[in-house]
Amino acid sequence: MRSLVVGATAVLMALAGCGAPAPEPGPAGPAPASATFPVTVEHSLGSTTVEREPARVVTLGPSDADVALALGVVPVGIHSRYGFERGVGPWAEAALGDAAPAVTGGRELNYEAIAATAPDLILNVGSSGEQEEHDTLSRIAPTIALPVGAQPYAPRWQDATQLIAQALGRPADGARLVSDTEAYLQRVAGENPAFAGRTLTYLDLVGGEAYVGGRETTVVTTMRELGFTDTPFVAALPPEDVQTALSAELLPQIDADVLLVYPIDSTGEEAWGTVPGLAGLAAVRDGRAHVLPDLALSAPSVLSIPHGVDRLLPFLRAATD
Repeated sequence: MRSLVVGATAVLMALAGCGAPAPEPGPAGPAPASATFPVTVEHSLGSTTVEREPARVVTLGPSDADVALALGVVPVGIHSRYGFERGVGPWAEAALGDAAPAVTGGRELNYEAIAATAPDLILNVGSSGEQEEHDTLSRIAPTIALPVGAQPYAPRWQDATQLIAQALGRPADGARLVSDTEAYLQRVAGENPAFAGRTLTYLDLVGGEAYVGGRETTVVTTMRELGFTDTPFVAALPPEDVQTALSAELLPQIDADVLLVYPIDSTGEEAWGTVPGLAGLAAVRDGRAHVLPDLALSAPSVLSIPHGVDRLLPFLRAATD
């Protein structure tokens, strides 16, 4: 097996969510800070001191803008790895309102474009945690990196929310957003006891290969909060293996009660024919496999989780009936 962190670059489709009630997002406009500055924030690459309440915030991690918006802070610049025209997914557009932040995209950061926004704080929380990148950004403005102990590109949404809230001087608001979203997930799990103990596997499909999401993959951790569990194969993977390439002979070992896939270079029903052996899995044959329509759960946030879970609930209920 070989490990690989796969970055999706597909443009997401904006579709409406439905289902269980979602927690209310934070205010979309300015809100009073709930901490006294300066604030010193600990992250994976050391500590960063934010001297005063930031007025010009740039967000670089896939869900960093979501958290800022939920806390009432509209970024002046957003880097969208997923190609969102306005920098955020459909789940965050209401919070963005009429604002028009400078948006960059792609897998590489454009340092000149970031500097051009004249930021006084850079949020790079959902990042690779690379020291060189952090040092370059820190020469532009104080920068907050990956949370302590987090896997690259896969911080727990709770940790990311609390870290960003601390840097913005709004730790109490961050704690409220986390508790509200956790309560939403607990409510969904409680209303769907059939989820408990059912195995679930998540796959990225790209270039004719399947990559299984490890125990710390964001989709997997969110589904675990709903009661689902890992297959023995996934449970045995090292926690640092966020994505692991699967050969055709290994595919049967990740067959599960529920299979979720995201096809990076194909769409819809085409996905099942892109990887040899995938269509033969019992989950696919029995209708217990589902193509995720967007990446709401790949970079989960307090805004994207209700959107993604609500849209997934009809399938999950049918698959576990």
